[in-house]
Amino acid sequence: MTEWKYHHPLKNGFSYGMLLLFVAGILVFFSLSKDNLFWLLNRQHSVAGDYFFKYGTYLGDGLVMILIGLVFFAMGKRKTGLLLILSFLLSGLVVQVVKRTKPEPRPGRYFTELRQAEKVHKVDDHLLKGNNSFPSGHTTTAFAMFSLLAFYNRRIHWQLLFFVIAVTVGYSRIYLGQHFFKDVWFGALLGYATSYFLLWAFRKKEF
Repeated sequence: MTEWKYHHPLKNGFSYGMLLLFVAGILVFFSLSKDNLFWLLNRQHSVAGDYFFKYGTYLGDGLVMILIGLVFFAMGKRKTGLLLILSFLLSGLVVQVVKRTKPEPRPGRYFTELRQAEKVHKVDDHLLKGNNSFPSGHTTTAFAMFSLLAFYNRRIHWQLLFFVIAVTVGYSRIYLGQHFFKDVWFGALLGYATSYFLLWAFRKKEF
């Protein structure tokens, strides 16, 4: 993507979605408490939802992003492949640094201390209880990956579809009881910002 004049990433459908997500997040923080927001999102469950989100959440796995990057390399689109891998590495590094400098309990531990853990909806009784909730790594990876794919696609419906998929992965982390909204919201911003930064840094380079 060398001609930003005609195809600027900020004029991308994914970026428009990010603007809405950013504003919505700010409004939500002023409207609902951390606990109430979690319960509102976590309790919207069903049998179909359990199955869908149990597996859909893996789209935010780092190995998936690396695999897709390698596929692009194999297809001859080396720049896209390289940016996907670099974005995963950079965003993942930032996530791990923040998790260790700002440890916050996951919902499993947080609500266990409040003696409300049995109320958390989880799938297959799998509920993480560490102090590494913030930010959500899966969400960061999903937004880093799908924003890059959107930046390299000129069709608005694909750009919006990539945004919806990224949001779905983010929501899956709350649905499965692994993260709070703040973890997901910040992870989304981090993933998007990382890919945008790398796209800008490599905008004049070809491989």
